[in-house]
Amino acid sequence: MARCPFATWRPISGSCGPHLGGPFKIVHHTTEGSTAQGAMDAFRRNRSDPHFTVDATTIFQHVDTAEGARALRNDAGGVQTNRDSAVQIELVGFAHLPKDSRALTNVARLCRWIEEQHGIPRKWPSGRPLPAKNGKDPGGHSRDPAIWDSASGHFGHCHVPENSHWDPAYSAAEADFILAATFSEDGALVSPAPPPRPAARRASKSAAPTSTMPDHGVNAVGIHGYLNDLAVQTLEPPGMPVARRRAPAKRSGAVLRAGAAGKTARQAPQASINAGSVLSFAAGLQEQERGDVLYSLQLAQRAASAAHDRFTQSQAWYQTYVEVLENLGWTSGQMSFTHHEEDEREFRMDQVAVDLLLAVARRDQLAVLDQAVTALGQLAEDDDTVKLFDFHASSQSGGNFQLGAVQRDRGGGLSMALGAYYFRAVDSRKRFLFAQWGARQVNFWACAQRLTLNAALYEQLRDDVQAKLAADAPRYIASLKLAY
Repeated sequence: MARCPFATWRPISGSCGPHLGGPFKIVHHTTEGSTAQGAMDAFRRNRSDPHFTVDATTIFQHVDTAEGARALRNDAGGVQTNRDSAVQIELVGFAHLPKDSRALTNVARLCRWIEEQHGIPRKWPSGRPLPAKNGKDPGGHSRDPAIWDSASGHFGHCHVPENSHWDPAYSAAEADFILAATFSEDGALVSPAPPPRPAARRASKSAAPTSTMPDHGVNAVGIHGYLNDLAVQTLEPPGMPVARRRAPAKRSGAVLRAGAAGKTARQAPQASINAGSVLSFAAGLQEQERGDVLYSLQLAQRAASAAHDRFTQSQAWYQTYVEVLENLGWTSGQMSFTHHEEDEREFRMDQVAVDLLLAVARRDQLAVLDQAVTALGQLAEDDDTVKLFDFHASSQSGGNFQLGAVQRDRGGGLSMALGAYYFRAVDSRKRFLFAQWGARQVNFWACAQRLTLNAALYEQLRDDVQAKLAADAPRYIASLKLAY
């Protein structure tokens, strides 16, 4: 935990995940507004939280500095920004105006604490931020990715690769004060005070309290930024044939990549393995709809696995899994797992798992899922589909898997009965779903929920999800042949 002892803890949207590397650095922003509350309201709307918001009286902390914040643009496939060990400070004020001396003092005091916590030197590796020129962007900013990736120190938002904003636009005197200020143990400034704001400039027409950064807010890309920053696990079974890895089955690929032409293609019931999930699709669903389900649930699994161990941290894993699904437009409640009690008789997980779904689904809705589970059970032990599911859904001493039955609801949207399960076992078994387990050989937890997809929201995110999973997605999917 890295929380500033003299800051007010005020979480908003939460972090974008743990830092992914790089030397620690401090990034200086301006809020382009006059109040801390207004800035925090904007962070909440846009999911663009920094670590800290600082004004003349208060230091607010929103994110632990051991985690990444959200206030930088982070393009998919580009340089890492938010999670490159960047501790981000938003100073209440405007880039084109002189800064409040009391707020600058609070920023400097905060920087001394961050520097001590994370071993950050007092220097500007890309040079001082450049002050505004005639109230506008002065240009000439150094945004060298090599410096950003390799150097520890202080950076302005104007120095960050992939970003276009030119804040904080400190004057030379302001930038020097930020690095030079020293404080007593009780937080009193003992070095020279920061430069005062010029009275004439403060009263001039050009100093009106409105931002001259016309693209301010472009970096606050909300859920799109959340997806850009989301870490996903890349992991596949060892020994998977190269042909399988590089050229997935046409049927699976068609579902995932269906475009406008696929919107009218309604097909018979289908089912797929999707990493550690078995998913069934009722008749009449469009190819793109099946692709949306497969992609969104795969992203939730892989993001959860990047954040937590799927098998030893299952409860935390499912919290992230649900968070991702909700951000993608799936409505869901808090997952509450119950321990499944068995008497002394042996049981099979597939049968128990499907039966537990009756709490949220009709028997006829589960008919396709029954067929899917049966199809999986009839495959040979060395079948690639079996290997794919067992690899992602089980470990030597436990497992974590999902069963989902998708159909169209009465309103025309997508509805899914989802069963989420995890277990701890005394031994490791191949084809764990179909093995006979004694009551004392395994502890089994289950949760059943009904989810619906906000199709309008997901349509806005489809490209982001596909870009995040990229060409890896089909490697996690295998079609199951149903007996229809």
